[in-house]
Amino acid sequence: MGRDRILYEGILVGLAGAAAVAIWFFLYDLALATPFRTPALLGAVLFEGLRDPAALTITPGIVLKYTVVHGLAFLVFGVAAASLFALSERDRHVLFGVFMLFCCFEVAAFLAMVVLGSWLFDALRPWAVLGGNLVAALMMLGILFRDHHFSLHEALTSGE
Repeated sequence: MGRDRILYEGILVGLAGAAAVAIWFFLYDLALATPFRTPALLGAVLFEGLRDPAALTITPGIVLKYTVVHGLAFLVFGVAAASLFALSERDRHVLFGVFMLFCCFEVAAFLAMVVLGSWLFDALRPWAVLGGNLVAALMMLGILFRDHHFSLHEALTSGE
Protein backbone atom coordinates (compact mmCIF):
# COMPACT_ATOMS: atom_id res chain seq x y z
CA MET A 1 0.00 0.00 0.00
CA GLY A 2 1.49 3.33 -1.04
CA ARG A 3 2.11 6.32 1.18
CA ASP A 4 -0.57 8.38 -0.57
CA ARG A 5 -3.14 5.63 -0.04
CA ILE A 6 -2.22 5.35 3.66
CA LEU A 7 -2.51 9.11 4.08
CA TYR A 8 -5.88 9.18 2.30
CA GLU A 9 -7.17 6.28 4.37
CA GLY A 10 -5.83 7.80 7.59
CA ILE A 11 -7.52 11.12 6.89
CA LEU A 12 -10.79 9.36 6.05
CA VAL A 13 -10.62 7.21 9.18
CA GLY A 14 -9.62 10.15 11.38
CA LEU A 15 -12.41 12.38 10.10
CA ALA A 16 -14.92 9.55 10.54
CA GLY A 17 -13.81 9.03 14.15
CA ALA A 18 -13.87 12.74 14.94
CA ALA A 19 -17.34 13.07 13.40
CA ALA A 20 -18.62 10.05 15.34
CA VAL A 21 -17.50 11.53 18.67
CA ALA A 22 -18.80 14.98 17.75
CA ILE A 23 -22.22 13.57 16.85
CA TRP A 24 -22.27 11.42 20.00
CA PHE A 25 -21.62 14.43 22.23
CA PHE A 26 -23.97 16.66 20.27
CA LEU A 27 -26.75 14.14 20.98
CA TYR A 28 -25.58 13.78 24.60
CA ASP A 29 -25.63 17.57 25.06
CA LEU A 30 -28.97 17.85 23.27
CA ALA A 31 -30.46 15.28 25.68
CA LEU A 32 -29.27 17.53 28.53
CA ALA A 33 -30.81 20.56 26.75
CA THR A 34 -27.40 22.26 26.38
CA PRO A 35 -26.25 21.90 22.74
CA PHE A 36 -22.48 22.22 22.22
CA ARG A 37 -21.78 22.13 25.96
CA THR A 38 -19.12 19.41 25.72
CA PRO A 39 -16.89 21.03 23.08
CA ALA A 40 -17.38 24.43 24.74
CA LEU A 41 -16.47 22.98 28.13
CA LEU A 42 -13.37 21.21 26.86
CA GLY A 43 -12.37 24.23 24.79
CA ALA A 44 -12.80 26.59 27.72
CA VAL A 45 -10.69 24.31 29.93
CA LEU A 46 -8.01 23.95 27.27
CA PHE A 47 -7.83 27.53 25.98
CA GLU A 48 -9.17 29.68 28.81
CA GLY A 49 -8.25 27.71 31.93
CA LEU A 50 -11.86 27.25 33.04
CA ARG A 51 -12.05 25.53 36.43
CA ASP A 52 -15.75 25.94 37.27
CA PRO A 53 -18.27 24.41 34.86
CA ALA A 54 -20.96 26.75 36.23
CA ALA A 55 -18.97 29.65 34.73
CA LEU A 56 -19.06 28.16 31.22
CA THR A 57 -20.30 30.36 28.42
CA ILE A 58 -20.96 28.49 25.19
CA THR A 59 -19.69 30.53 22.26
CA PRO A 60 -19.15 29.58 18.62
CA GLY A 61 -15.48 30.61 18.85
CA ILE A 62 -14.57 28.27 21.70
CA VAL A 63 -16.56 25.41 20.13
CA LEU A 64 -14.75 25.93 16.82
CA LYS A 65 -11.30 26.13 18.43
CA TYR A 66 -11.88 22.90 20.34
CA THR A 67 -13.34 21.21 17.25
CA VAL A 68 -10.14 21.98 15.33
CA VAL A 69 -7.95 20.46 18.09
CA HIS A 70 -10.27 17.46 18.34
CA GLY A 71 -10.19 16.96 14.57
CA LEU A 72 -6.39 17.23 14.39
CA ALA A 73 -5.97 14.67 17.17
CA PHE A 74 -8.21 12.24 15.29
CA LEU A 75 -6.39 12.90 12.01
CA VAL A 76 -3.06 11.98 13.60
CA PHE A 77 -4.63 8.90 15.18
CA GLY A 78 -6.28 7.93 11.89
CA VAL A 79 -2.99 8.09 9.99
CA ALA A 80 -1.30 5.98 12.69
CA ALA A 81 -4.10 3.40 12.54
CA ALA A 82 -4.04 3.28 8.73
CA SER A 83 -0.26 2.86 8.80
CA LEU A 84 -0.51 -0.07 11.18
CA PHE A 85 -3.25 -1.64 9.07
CA ALA A 86 -1.04 -1.33 5.99
CA LEU A 87 1.76 -3.10 7.88
CA SER A 88 -0.64 -5.79 9.02
CA GLU A 89 -1.22 -6.87 5.44
CA ARG A 90 2.35 -8.19 5.46
CA ASP A 91 2.36 -9.41 9.06
CA ARG A 92 -0.95 -10.18 10.77
CA HIS A 93 0.71 -9.90 14.21
CA VAL A 94 0.73 -6.12 13.74
CA LEU A 95 -3.03 -6.21 14.28
CA PHE A 96 -2.30 -6.60 17.97
CA GLY A 97 -0.54 -3.24 17.70
CA VAL A 98 -3.74 -1.77 16.25
CA PHE A 99 -5.67 -3.07 19.25
CA MET A 100 -3.09 -1.58 21.59
CA LEU A 101 -3.19 1.75 19.71
CA PHE A 102 -6.96 1.99 20.21
CA CYS A 103 -6.63 1.08 23.89
CA CYS A 104 -3.89 3.68 24.39
CA PHE A 105 -6.03 6.31 22.68
CA GLU A 106 -8.85 5.59 25.13
CA VAL A 107 -6.50 5.85 28.09
CA ALA A 108 -5.07 9.08 26.65
CA ALA A 109 -8.56 10.61 26.51
CA PHE A 110 -9.12 9.91 30.21
CA LEU A 111 -5.58 11.01 31.08
CA ALA A 112 -6.15 14.31 29.29
CA MET A 113 -9.24 14.86 31.41
CA VAL A 114 -7.24 14.17 34.59
CA VAL A 115 -4.49 16.57 33.51
CA LEU A 116 -6.94 19.30 32.52
CA GLY A 117 -8.93 18.85 35.72
CA SER A 118 -10.29 15.77 37.45
CA TRP A 119 -13.48 17.76 38.12
CA LEU A 120 -14.26 17.14 34.44
CA PHE A 121 -15.36 13.62 35.43
CA ASP A 122 -18.27 15.26 37.26
CA ALA A 123 -19.10 17.51 34.31
CA LEU A 124 -18.63 14.77 31.67
CA ARG A 125 -19.58 11.32 32.80
CA PRO A 126 -16.87 8.71 32.11
CA TRP A 127 -19.48 6.42 30.50
CA ALA A 128 -20.25 9.19 28.00
CA VAL A 129 -16.57 9.60 27.10
CA LEU A 130 -16.14 5.84 26.83
CA GLY A 131 -19.30 5.55 24.73
CA GLY A 132 -18.24 8.28 22.33
CA ASN A 133 -14.81 6.74 21.87
CA LEU A 134 -16.32 3.28 21.41
CA VAL A 135 -18.62 4.57 18.67
CA ALA A 136 -15.62 6.25 17.02
CA ALA A 137 -13.49 3.10 17.30
CA LEU A 138 -16.22 0.97 15.72
CA MET A 139 -16.63 3.47 12.90
CA MET A 140 -12.88 3.69 12.28
CA LEU A 141 -12.28 -0.05 12.49
CA GLY A 142 -15.26 -0.68 10.22
CA ILE A 143 -13.66 1.46 7.52
CA LEU A 144 -10.23 -0.12 8.02
CA PHE A 145 -11.50 -3.70 7.93
CA ARG A 146 -13.63 -2.91 4.89
CA ASP A 147 -10.59 -1.70 2.97
CA HIS A 148 -8.17 -4.49 3.96
CA HIS A 149 -8.02 -8.15 3.08
CA PHE A 150 -8.48 -9.98 6.36
CA SER A 151 -11.32 -10.87 8.61
CA LEU A 152 -12.17 -9.81 12.14
CA HIS A 153 -11.42 -13.42 13.18
CA GLU A 154 -7.87 -13.03 11.87
CA ALA A 155 -7.52 -9.80 13.83
CA LEU A 156 -8.72 -11.37 17.05
CA THR A 157 -6.42 -14.39 16.74
CA SER A 158 -3.34 -12.55 15.44
CA GLY A 159 -1.75 -12.20 18.88
CA GLU A 160 -1.72 -15.96 19.52
